[in-house]
Amino acid sequence: MDEKRMGEIALALWRYQVKRSGTFPVGPRVNRDVGNLSKATGIPKEELMEFGKIVGQEIFQETYGK
Repeated sequence: MDEKRMGEIALALWRYQVKRSGTFPVGPRVNRDVGNLSKATGIPKEELMEFGKIVGQEIFQETYGK
């Protein structure tokens, strides 16, 4: 399995988990949590924030209509 496919699966699983739990991380802790995640994974904080924003908007639109 190539990296692209693994990324697609990971994204689908994350979307599923967010929808299932009914929660999306927001608030003051998000900045700290994203910073910790960035340090742990080596993924730049800015990219993690952009990724979360894009996926969050997609889930919001699916849930509440376009």
